[in-house]
Amino acid sequence: MTRLEYLKKLSEEHAKFRETPQWLLFRKYMLASHNQTCDFCGKKYKRTQNLDVHHKFATNYENLDPDRFMLLCKTCHQFLHKKEGTPLLGK
Repeated sequence: MTRLEYLKKLSEEHAKFRETPQWLLFRKYMLASHNQTCDFCGKKYKRTQNLDVHHKFATNYENLDPDRFMLLCKTCHQFLHKKEGTPLLGK
């Protein structure tokens, strides 16, 4: 399997998982526990659709330990993904 095929498969698996009740409940928890505030820039949002729950690690994405995630606004989330090779924050 090529890297591109692997990434496409991983993306499809992530999308399926993000439709599960476990993920939807976890997302609500992250929004509430982070006071709807981006962990990167510190901006607080009223609309939750402006925030993403970001995995700090590409592996074991079904492990819903809050320490493995960040709450990011769309701008900061895109920035982190575009900065390939930049170390992820946290553990």
